[in-house]
Amino acid sequence: MSFLQLEGKTFLVVGVANKKSVAYHVAAGLREAGAEIVLAVKDAAAVTAVGKLFPGADVFACNVEKEEEMGRMAEEVGARHPLLHGMVHSIAFANYSTGVVPFRQKVKRDFLQAVDISMFSLVGLANAFRERVDRQASVVTISISHSSMASEAYG
Repeated sequence: MSFLQLEGKTFLVVGVANKKSVAYHVAAGLREAGAEIVLAVKDAAAVTAVGKLFPGADVFACNVEKEEEMGRMAEEVGARHPLLHGMVHSIAFANYSTGVVPFRQKVKRDFLQAVDISMFSLVGLANAFRERVDRQASVVTISISHSSMASEAYG
């Protein structure tokens, strides 16, 4: 058994987008440590792409802007993985529909959407999975702490 004692434990990792995403590296590290990973991504196209990055892992689509989708995903995950030993939330979103603009030029609607998806979705997911996590489980959220980089890089 390794120092972290993750063998045989199951973790939900939310937010893998590609090999550059923080969630990708978390999931890869958990898998390398012997944990089983369950992945949640934004849509069906991402299910296919992320499935190729993590062969054999269960990948579920969930639009975290919709509470009913978080509940649906919790049911689907629970059917295959009745007990989670931890959950990692690592979602970064910005709306680029009007192009990339400096942070100070963002419109309120787009800013609030980014907050809802990137941050408040943690609350919705924690509620959706509350009956499916071990009493000793941890729910962790990860973000980028360097605000000048984050605000410009994420629009």
